[in-house]
Amino acid sequence: MPQRTPRRAGALCLALIAAAYAPGAAAQVQRTFVNLGFEQPVLTGSSCYLIVSSTVVPGWDTDHPANVVSGSCTLAGQPAGAAITGPIEIWRGPSFSSVPPRAGNQHAELNAYTASRLSQTICLTNGERVDWKLSHRGRNSNVTPDVMNFNIDSTTNTVAVLSSTTVAGGVPVCLDSGNVDNLSCTVAAGGNGWADYSGSFNWNGTSGNHNFGFQAVGGGGSGNFLDDIQVTLRPYLEFDPVSYSTREGQAVASLPTIRITGTVPAGGITVLVNITGGTATSGSDYTAGANVNVTIPAGTYDDNRFPIPITIVDDNVIEDNETVLVQVLPNASAYTIASTTTCGSATVQNTATLTIVDNDVDLQATKTVSGNATPPAGGSTQFTVTYRNNTARPTVGDTTAHDAVAPVTDAVPSGLTFASWTCTGSNGGLCPAASGSGPIGGNATLPAGNGAAGGSVTYVINATLGATQCTAVTNTASIATNAPLAEGASAQAGFTTPVPGGSANNSASAIVDPLCADLTMTKSETGNPSTYTPGATTTYVLQACNPTGPDGATGAAIADTLPNGVTLTAPWTCSGTGGGTCPASGGSVGGNSVAVAGVNLPVGACVSVNVPVIFSANPGDY
Repeated sequence: MPQRTPRRAGALCLALIAAAYAPGAAAQVQRTFVNLGFEQPVLTGSSCYLIVSSTVVPGWDTDHPANVVSGSCTLAGQPAGAAITGPIEIWRGPSFSSVPPRAGNQHAELNAYTASRLSQTICLTNGERVDWKLSHRGRNSNVTPDVMNFNIDSTTNTVAVLSSTTVAGGVPVCLDSGNVDNLSCTVAAGGNGWADYSGSFNWNGTSGNHNFGFQAVGGGGSGNFLDDIQVTLRPYLEFDPVSYSTREGQAVASLPTIRITGTVPAGGITVLVNITGGTATSGSDYTAGANVNVTIPAGTYDDNRFPIPITIVDDNVIEDNETVLVQVLPNASAYTIASTTTCGSATVQNTATLTIVDNDVDLQATKTVSGNATPPAGGSTQFTVTYRNNTARPTVGDTTAHDAVAPVTDAVPSGLTFASWTCTGSNGGLCPAASGSGPIGGNATLPAGNGAAGGSVTYVINATLGATQCTAVTNTASIATNAPLAEGASAQAGFTTPVPGGSANNSASAIVDPLCADLTMTKSETGNPSTYTPGATTTYVLQACNPTGPDGATGAAIADTLPNGVTLTAPWTCSGTGGGTCPASGGSVGGNSVAVAGVNLPVGACVSVNVPVIFSANPGDY
């Protein structure tokens, strides 16, 4: 820094306040460095410097004692002379005191009011490799170098001791130190007196948060320019979470994902992933390429997720839920398998389980005529309809996967009226409504069964035919699947469930065929007299015919009540023609009515009943 001895006296009066660095918006595990070129905050001015609080320098912390803001640049919120914690000195180009930045517009000086250490805290894992590069420059002499110690946590773990003058860099000292196993380090000229140092090391210390520090060795309040730091850490990655569930037919499958935190270099990385087992079968339950490796492009990631490349097959097989086991394999040159949420955690989520949840069921409708299947026109009948989940529940994972909430329908066909109906559930089945009239509709809750068919709902429908309905009426009941379920066509070998009927049993019909016959009846008297004589006898003929149908009449009845004063002189007799049949005789002497039951009249047939009667000789009987 420029000579500023008078300001130091005032600085000694300040209370020493410990500086704290709180990372910005970062993941729970910090794997990326921030502001390595000291380009933030952007100072106002040209070819100037400013000592500011570390609280306004993103990413950086310092052990420098508290002091005041000073310098020739300005920054909003950092007025000259204001007391600050953690002073950091930043120089702004293009060339303050004939020292341009190594890169960008700004660089830092480690020796602000005094020699200090700038640092950032990063999560490290035991055994991981770290590559680094930085630019260092002396300030005060082209002979006597400024010296900086690059270390982890303290000089006990020294990565490199760097010595640079105003014109060149010296040979870096990169020996094994503490938990640092140095692999290499080099120096190259960077221009304008800067020296570009680079190297790599393995960290053999504990897994956890560690402090990367750049520490001035002597020099008082002047020296050690630092710029363009580059630290390459392999990103941390793991499965997060470790259990996944996705349903067949799901629009966007929920697949195992690699969670990554850190920086992926140019060219990207390939995360090696293997399928290690499970009950699902490749090709029929899921498809994958030659491998399920995950390609992650270059970039800086903070809690980003990448799914494994696997596709779920939406088959129509009713089956148990099945699993796919996957494992991420190590590749130390590209990434580190470690917790992305807790630094140093011994729990490493390098395996995951994907459960493929089946979406296939067999929904079944059955319908029968439980009343008269051949009622007369205008007559009544009854139907019984059952809607059933004809599927067993899975035994793995989500055991409710085959439970259905299904729309059920039974429309009222022309010629029929649903006067009333009731609904009852069994085996866990729930009706849309307990009773009603007219068409049936709504969603029925139908759980799957335990190794057998599951819940059902049963409707009993009381129906009435139209008064003129003489043709057969077909009544159809239907059930359908609601997403995400689909109708299954077959069952998995070894999975205990009823044999599915596929879509063929999603509907059922029952037929009622009204009996309609246009019967005729004639009545005549033998000889066709126009008068009758008290005390005389005669014979009446009752003839019933079915001339045009369209149906035959079975079990028809003929009835006739005789007038007052008229009684049977003998039993009536009956005979048929054209296939008509009836009882041969009936009634008794003195009877005053005729009742012929069990008359059968095919189309075109007739029966004739001969009724012998006598007219009373007593006028008072009439």
